Amino acid sequence: MSNTVILDGTTLEGGGQILRIGVCLSAITKIPLNITRIRGNRPRGGGLKFQHLTGVSWLAKASEANIDGAEIKSTELRLSWDTDDAPLTDHRFVSLPKMIDIGSPGSIALVFQAILPFIIFGPHSERFSDSTTSLDTSDYGSKSLPAPIHITVKGGTNVSFSPSFEYISKVLLPTFSRIGLPPIAARLESRGWSTGGPQIGTVTFEITPLPVGYCLPAFDLTGRGTIQHIEATILGPKVIQDKFRHEVATVLAANFPGITTTITFEDSGHHSRLYLLLVAKSDNGHLLGRDWLYDRKTRGGELNGPVEQIVREVVQRLQMELKHGGCVDEYLRDQLVIFSALAEGKCHIDAGRNDDGQLLEGSLHTRTAQWVVSQMLPVTLGEDGSIIEGIALKAGSKFTSTGSL
Repeated sequence: MSNTVILDGTTLEGGGQILRIGVCLSAITKIPLNITRIRGNRPRGGGLKFQHLTGVSWLAKASEANIDGAEIKSTELRLSWDTDDAPLTDHRFVSLPKMIDIGSPGSIALVFQAILPFIIFGPHSERFSDSTTSLDTSDYGSKSLPAPIHITVKGGTNVSFSPSFEYISKVLLPTFSRIGLPPIAARLESRGWSTGGPQIGTVTFEITPLPVGYCLPAFDLTGRGTIQHIEATILGPKVIQDKFRHEVATVLAANFPGITTTITFEDSGHHSRLYLLLVAKSDNGHLLGRDWLYDRKTRGGELNGPVEQIVREVVQRLQMELKHGGCVDEYLRDQLVIFSALAEGKCHIDAGRNDDGQLLEGSLHTRTAQWVVSQMLPVTLGEDGSIIEGIALKAGSKFTSTGSL
């Protein structure tokens, strides 16, 4: 089709980010899409892995797309629809799969990120919600919100190089609430690990869509204020609990004097499953997080050295995040790009400044997200890569190049 958007999968980050955002926006807008050289910058050949395929397949089914190339290791994917002029009532999807099984400890968080904007903005029919009860919220005037949709995902909750369940629940979802998205909740059913031997876990998400015809208002994440509290979440074998707690408390006290802290611990059940998340909260309610799922070998079950290394490294990472003075951390910033592109008006996100006082450049993931939305949607990027103005997409409405109908 002549209006098909073609995305080169080796652009910038060259990984799954292009796939997730591109397919999600295609499903929302019904813009035909062709992604070539998928994950072409990744070692060992790139192409679709289980976690990518499950998200892509769900979006294709939910939006009633024709899909070609949806198979493991595929390096090219095409989405299209039989017609682009169907009445709005026919534009709403016929079925919404409520279970997503990755089939491996692939990242549940990355699948969630891929499908969330579609559920928030996409063409919904309330008869597929799990309840007839609507929620009222003053944020949307007198309009009742649709009943929440429950999606269960089986895969990895703690996976290297992807957001953990802890990061989702303690940083991502509270920030989504802050920017005006309807209520979203995540319930941990069981843990899934990529370390200590593969283990599949389960998370159930409760996602409330925007009311049909409503836009996401432009949001403002500026004015960080003063960091007042740091919350530490530790996952590790019970035998190391006292050491892990003491190390976190000691290093935080030395590096963040005067800032209150809380520490929680959960038994991971395996000596190779060591994880730490630190979340800093400001007096203005902004959240910035840094974490590490330890991915190095532990020799002979000796864990004192790895624990000390994890704590030292994550504290240093958090210090770097807080030094720039911004309101979002590196990993949160790229997750906000798609929402700033779909919102109504100009969103303001203070990502901080470098030592020279210049606006902090976005990470490779952030710049990749900005590039994808600029290829898929009629948005313009500023000099710093930010979205000049969102397209004011009306939830559940048919999209055209000039806006929602």
